[in-house]
Amino acid sequence: MGWAFLASAKKKSTNRHNLALTVLGAPTQRGAQQASTQEAYDLFGSNYYNPNVGYQNGKLRNSRVRNTHEPIIMLNYDWQITENTRMRAATSVRLGYNGYSALTWADGPDPRPDYYRYLPSYYGDRLNDMESINNVIELYNLPHDKYTQETLNTYAEKRDEVLANWGGRIDFDDLINNNRAGGSIDEKYSTDKHRSNSMIEERHTDQIDYNLAVSIDHMFKNGSKIIGGIKARVNRTEYYDKVKDLLGGDYWLDVDKFAMRDFGSNDIAYQNDLDYYYKHGQPRLAKEGDKFGYDYYAHVRQGQAWVLYNLAAGGFSMNVGGEVGFSSMWRQGLWRKGLFPTDSYGDSEHLKYFTYRAKLGLRYQFSGAHALEVNALAMQNAPHFRDAFLSARTRNQVTPNLKPEKTYGVDLTYELKLPWIKARLSGYYTRINDQSKVISFYDDLQSSYTNFAMDGIDKRYMGVELGLTMPLGAGISLNGAISVGDYRYMSNPQFTQVVDNSASIEVVSKVNWKNYYIESTPQKAFNVGLSYRGPHNWFASVDFNYYMDTYLSMNPMYRTQYLADKLTSIYVEAQGYSNFDEMWGPQKQEILTKVAKIKAEERLKNAYTLSLSVGKNWYIKYKYMLGFSFDVKNLLNNRTFRTGGYEQMRLSKFYGPNVVASETGNPKIVKYMNYTKFDSKYFYLYGTTYYLNVYFRF
Repeated sequence: MGWAFLASAKKKSTNRHNLALTVLGAPTQRGAQQASTQEAYDLFGSNYYNPNVGYQNGKLRNSRVRNTHEPIIMLNYDWQITENTRMRAATSVRLGYNGYSALTWADGPDPRPDYYRYLPSYYGDRLNDMESINNVIELYNLPHDKYTQETLNTYAEKRDEVLANWGGRIDFDDLINNNRAGGSIDEKYSTDKHRSNSMIEERHTDQIDYNLAVSIDHMFKNGSKIIGGIKARVNRTEYYDKVKDLLGGDYWLDVDKFAMRDFGSNDIAYQNDLDYYYKHGQPRLAKEGDKFGYDYYAHVRQGQAWVLYNLAAGGFSMNVGGEVGFSSMWRQGLWRKGLFPTDSYGDSEHLKYFTYRAKLGLRYQFSGAHALEVNALAMQNAPHFRDAFLSARTRNQVTPNLKPEKTYGVDLTYELKLPWIKARLSGYYTRINDQSKVISFYDDLQSSYTNFAMDGIDKRYMGVELGLTMPLGAGISLNGAISVGDYRYMSNPQFTQVVDNSASIEVVSKVNWKNYYIESTPQKAFNVGLSYRGPHNWFASVDFNYYMDTYLSMNPMYRTQYLADKLTSIYVEAQGYSNFDEMWGPQKQEILTKVAKIKAEERLKNAYTLSLSVGKNWYIKYKYMLGFSFDVKNLLNNRTFRTGGYEQMRLSKFYGPNVVASETGNPKIVKYMNYTKFDSKYFYLYGTTYYLNVYFRF
């Protein structure tokens, strides 16, 4: 649900000064889709299954809703100083709110129905392991292990029970009843109210963003042109969490649940707002509309000065430009966290970076039909705020080895314009170095919520693109485009892992990403279509698109040397050896195969779409235009097109027996902990969709 507004007023004077004021905004509220595993999609019977959705009082409800309204107020000034010199200035401010709701819980497992322990595969995988063990026991006539046989029966029963009863929807009524139950009364804080164990939160990123841009351009007598200016930006974004719906309870206990688990006897350690605790003698009992969890400002200051010079002489043209600037950012904690009382409140270190940009463009028009163009770019940008701090929700700790991001690129283009064909062929190469990235997730190896910071991420994008148009007659044209690229990671970034409840570094290792494909974009794409421009302003088009070699968004933890070493040591110890080198050939290969399976990159299936568009315009008194366009997307109703997705961050662990062969060939049973990848989650393209747009221009 959404609507938009725009209001503009302009004052135009005779002395070459123009002033315009514009106000615009688009309050929007929409439900969000959540990726899920293929198992959940298949169980539900649709690739559009959404695990955020459930029933409350017999009506469907989505727990994930994005609610935004960020209006912009903009003032533009235009001054024609002389016939050849002009100044433009624009200033704007954006403000408002941006909230994103989600289901959260204090104790117990994830209540969403696609949580891995609620799916049949959780028990089926373990059942398969147990059946394999029992087969070997029977084969060698070994004594049955009571634990093994009982577990076999238990897993079979649970798998069948889950398979028969899985509904795929959140039971909001059950969550509400549990929150209202007497067992949720929290006597520790002397209240007769009911504490919500689950509720719907709303994560906010509310910003005030001020921008100023001033430019002056001057045309020289020889036809060359110079443009220069300055830009400035001041941004303050408030990150906080808010209670949206207590789901039948009376309050939410505002504490860090992981810190409470680890430091339960120390009340100070698990306070999210320590100053509130000191003042009131207890944690905040957050009601609907209250902030909880975290509250901090992200401050960003940016300024640039730039110049661009354009020159044309005969068939040759050139543009050369440069920009220098600065960027500063810091975190301002508004709450003092119990775990980090000296490093969570107030200003962090101010991070300052020099930025620059240089570009060169050369073009030569051999004739009206042939042209050649080359462009080159080099720039340095500050890292993003979201990657500058290890755990911005909790403290001011800066990400280790944080560097500015550097980009270098070049492209070469040939243009052909003939009566019977128009074509454009381009080749490009872009290199991005020293990117940083911070991911927060629950790590089963650490048994804790952790922050995973990578630095030194290098990427390379190169490829060729061809676009062409061929008139076929009667207003019909054939259009086509081909993009063939090779996008890869070019380094093995270093990562630093820190447990969220501790500022100490737990692990420093490498992510083995070099030569892996960059995810979430097709390496190859093809388009062919027909367009029609007819009499009386009719127009239509049909387009077929084909996408190849798209890779799933990768979990970097799966590719770390740390994880490979950890898994190897687990398998080695489970089979009774002191180190990997002692093991004999087949057992070594089994370990390497398991590690390689976890590290393997997942490629999505090639996919296609067919789209159709038709429309018409009417001109009224040569001043106004009335028109419509009708678009049909995915005309063939392809519902198996995976548009993207991601590997889950967690590892699935299982404690159980395993049958292995010794060097003599005799089987033996050992008990050990096994780790495997969680199933990946996917997004699917919607089936056939229709859009009708009616417009009136004046």
